Amino acid sequence: MPEGPPPDRSSDPAWLKLGAEPGLCLACRHAKLNETSRGTAYLRCTRAAWDIRLPRYPRLPVTECAGFDRR
Repeated sequence: MPEGPPPDRSSDPAWLKLGAEPGLCLACRHAKLNETSRGTAYLRCTRAAWDIRLPRYPRLPVTECAGFDRR
């Protein structure tokens, strides 16, 4: 069953709360945006759980990433 195009992450208001451009993470399938109950947003790399080369919480903007996997 085709999944269709991925949703446009840049239109999600939580992405605007990051305080920095996400860079490659915006288009990566491993990027997970988390938002606290106080409204703070942060980005976590889910691939970092099994790929030790990657930081769990990357410094933004990410311009190079060995684990980048386009959505």
